[in-house]
Amino acid sequence: MTVIDAHMHLITARMMAGYRERNAARREAAREHARFRGQSFEEWIAKLERLTLAEQARTWLEQFDQAGVRAGVFIAMNEAIEELSEFMKTDPARIHGCGSLVDPTHPDAARTIRRFPSLGIKALKLYAPSHRVHMNDRLLYPVYEAAAECHLPIIVHFGITIGTSYDLTFANPLALSAPGRDFPDVTFIIAHFGAGFLRETMFLAYHTDNICVDTSGTNNWRLFVPGEPSLEQVFRDALRTFGAKRILFGTDSTFFSGYRKQIVEEQVAVLNSIDLSSDDRDLILAGNARRIFGLG
Repeated sequence: MTVIDAHMHLITARMMAGYRERNAARREAAREHARFRGQSFEEWIAKLERLTLAEQARTWLEQFDQAGVRAGVFIAMNEAIEELSEFMKTDPARIHGCGSLVDPTHPDAARTIRRFPSLGIKALKLYAPSHRVHMNDRLLYPVYEAAAECHLPIIVHFGITIGTSYDLTFANPLALSAPGRDFPDVTFIIAHFGAGFLRETMFLAYHTDNICVDTSGTNNWRLFVPGEPSLEQVFRDALRTFGAKRILFGTDSTFFSGYRKQIVEEQVAVLNSIDLSSDDRDLILAGNARRIFGLG
């Protein structure tokens, strides 16, 4: 069984510092509340400063081996594409990169995306509740155009988030309906089964065949929706609507948590409990990531 983790996060001291600076203008109470796993930005930055990119990579690869994972796609915490590119060079066969944008409405956003292929970056990540712009806003169409030109898939986070600058007004994945229609040559991947918007995510499967979903994270958003569906039921719903060819496995692992081996075990157990062919299981665990991200 081959596993490729299609949704992980690269976080460095420089990325954390940039994130902190962007939030400097927020109310002091909000800044104090914006802590990651009980620690302040400064505490995490101090820990990350002691790690080189090579050391981070070595740790991740050791944890991949322990979890039986072949490779991972790492999403940069912010617009640090050179640092992401350097990280990928530590092991190009197993470490792949997905770039992010601080502000996708910025006039230079499309230009930044067009640099991705030369840096070896495989995809783009957008974070709707934190960008505070609806994904169907025409201001974002230059970004989609650039992604189409560069043959880059786009991962989009909708729904519940631990991001400290979120606004859930922008969290509904139905905003992807028009871009999905207008850019049929771009593969859009909705992270975390829509993170609380599973119904709306499934609606999109009906209208378009270039919108996918990933399974990443603990999916504890299930605790905050009516009925609290089991993870098995979520998988069954996604398989019924998207089919195995449009579902990608992921753990949402970060430096803060380390590699989430337990998520691999939990989700593989769910896939094994469902009446699913081995070919379809392999597509979800690795084949779709290979095809969509263009991995060797």
